[in-house]
Amino acid sequence: MMTKYDTALYAPLLWTGESDEVLRDVTLICERGMLIDIVAGRSPNAADLGNAAIIPPLVNAHCHLEFSQLKQPFHTKQPFSKWIGETMRTRRENQNVSESIRTGIEESSAAGIEFLADVKTQSTDCYPDFEEIGLEVILFQEVIGLTDEAVDRQRELISSFAQEAGYFRLGLSPHAPFTVRPDLLEFCVRISREAEVPLMMHLAETQAELELLAEGTGELVEMLSQFGMWSAGLYPSGTQPLDLLKILSQAPRVLLAHGNYLDEQEIQFLAEHPQMHIIYCPRTHHYFGHSLHPWQSMLEAGVNVALGTDGRGSNPDLSIWNEVRFLMKQLPDVEPRRLLEMATINGAKSLGMDTTIQIGRPANWTVLVQKNSDAKPMTSLQDLLLADVWVKGDQN
Repeated sequence: MMTKYDTALYAPLLWTGESDEVLRDVTLICERGMLIDIVAGRSPNAADLGNAAIIPPLVNAHCHLEFSQLKQPFHTKQPFSKWIGETMRTRRENQNVSESIRTGIEESSAAGIEFLADVKTQSTDCYPDFEEIGLEVILFQEVIGLTDEAVDRQRELISSFAQEAGYFRLGLSPHAPFTVRPDLLEFCVRISREAEVPLMMHLAETQAELELLAEGTGELVEMLSQFGMWSAGLYPSGTQPLDLLKILSQAPRVLLAHGNYLDEQEIQFLAEHPQMHIIYCPRTHHYFGHSLHPWQSMLEAGVNVALGTDGRGSNPDLSIWNEVRFLMKQLPDVEPRRLLEMATINGAKSLGMDTTIQIGRPANWTVLVQKNSDAKPMTSLQDLLLADVWVKGDQN
């Protein structure tokens, strides 16, 4: 016998992402994959999720799935150029990239992540079909080129990327200032505008990067020189991240991975260009021992800041909820809503989506269930962040 509704879910706590307000003791009514009503109390035939909370879907806005076979981060953290060497060696030695990517997708799905932005270096053939994977993966094609030959090759790659997309949404990822020649970066921006695809770039990630930009010296210059890739005068003396932000701002949507060392002027520039977003990776930031990240100043200035995990070479897992819990422990006085927004609706916004839970929209969310069924019910966002929970994906 058919029930009146396709699905009804009872939630002791619901945060829709639209305000500080939490709804308690409600049932979400879903029909044909859409949320059609939110009613007070427990409706007949409603599935009981237990001592649980429903929040907008978790989003990992910056990841490198190809390193998901790693069991722990690289032992070498410093200097940064040595860590880069480890990533290059691991990439060369990986004989089954498809399996690494699938491992990362499965881990992410198990961690309740519904949307994931991956920096792609391999063919889309290495990714399982969209219908198989249980979450939406947005692919950002990595672009690296400093020599004339490499730049020409990357231009061809960029031009053919859209033709192999399949089920996936697309983006371009000019890797970083020390791996992408300025004219190639400008080409990426132009293609981004013409094809209306987002860009993702690592920017202001390390002090070594700032030294390369401003002075043309330092460990990254030494590394590139060893590879025969460094060209003196790549950037004019005194170049700052702001100069690159001005180029990137011509693209329709820009995700800036890390942004660890952006200054007040650069933060203000981001605030004046709302199509530009910061993707902060807390545990990767901590792994490298960077100075305090300015994410709170960014939020106060009006910059959209989302969370990412980066890859398993610098992070013990791919759980965005663990990023939230890490920040909560580091900064217990931070407003809980800010942390939840960065993990959910801010990440969605950086990818061009609005995932607040609203009637008339797709029934898509993350469920967090207290491990101890006898624990005190969660009644606030603070309770939710402090609770010991299982993180589950879409339950409709």
